[in-house]
Amino acid sequence: MRSAILFTLAFALFSPVFLQAQTEQKKDIEVSSAVLKTAEWAGFKYMENLELAKTGDSKALKAIFDFHGTVDGVESLQHATTCIELIPFATDERVGVVISNLKPKLKKVMLDRFQLALVRTKKEELRKPLQEWAPLTWKALNGEMVVCTTCMHESADLNKDNAKTKPGAAKPGAAQSNPAGATDSETGKQ
Repeated sequence: MRSAILFTLAFALFSPVFLQAQTEQKKDIEVSSAVLKTAEWAGFKYMENLELAKTGDSKALKAIFDFHGTVDGVESLQHATTCIELIPFATDERVGVVISNLKPKLKKVMLDRFQLALVRTKKEELRKPLQEWAPLTWKALNGEMVVCTTCMHESADLNKDNAKTKPGAAKPGAAQSNPAGATDSETGKQ
């Protein structure tokens, strides 16, 4: 009887700690210091955009995904890992809708990087093939249109923003650079 009481007391005391540790782990998104340094150099507010993107903010998601044009080499895989870990927070549907509105060549670069990033993430639940746990993101990366019924107005806003940006023009806050192994034609640059 005494051991049962001690076990119950210990469980009651420690279970919130374990629950909090699991919740904290879910909240964490890996962000490389090298990527942050490049973002600072480029004048891109990486952490601000990431925090907004976690809430499903379409403009912040687009900004984070457009940042793939700024990083290359190892940093491109580190950034892709951050993007992979962002999907559960922003939701597969929101991410899929935003990616649907990106340029085809950027989608191709992101698809290649995402597939490599899946083995880099420390989150076991995300190490499965993308089409298993984020099917809408997978479809969007492969050129299929993803439409969100709850965020139709935001999709229209993104299309307007894309129409305002001239091909090859620098986006505010983003330096022009070639992603690892990508030619200018693959990233949509002229």
